[in-house]
Amino acid sequence: MTLQLFPPNFPTELAHAAFSAGNEAAWQPATALAAVEWFTSHGYAVLGTEVWLLQNERIQSLPLGLGGLGEVHGNKVNRGSKETWSSFVTRSGQETLAYLRAFKPSDIVEQGQLFFNITWIGEDEFAALGEMNGP
Repeated sequence: MTLQLFPPNFPTELAHAAFSAGNEAAWQPATALAAVEWFTSHGYAVLGTEVWLLQNERIQSLPLGLGGLGEVHGNKVNRGSKETWSSFVTRSGQETLAYLRAFKPSDIVEQGQLFFNITWIGEDEFAALGEMNGP
């Protein structure tokens, strides 16, 4: 596990519990809740999640659902045009925690270890993305 992937002061136990692929990290359901709580309590917005089903250390991001087809599972949180950063951080955390708590693993029929890939961002990095995309 590369600790450079995570923000400063990120708990070592959460870093070691993560499955990482490139510059992305994912956690099993109970630990994903703790990671989201840490991000939001430290000023990071959670932009969303994606379900990863690990099968022999390989990521399946379109696991078979009840309908027999590959499905995308996750949530996405966008910042409102006039939303303050602190409001966005709070709302993104609340929406993501609600999604994680409501998720039904039984909706996925394919076998594997369930992980949630979490995308987080700090205020400065978010502002820099806006500058790159223009007004």
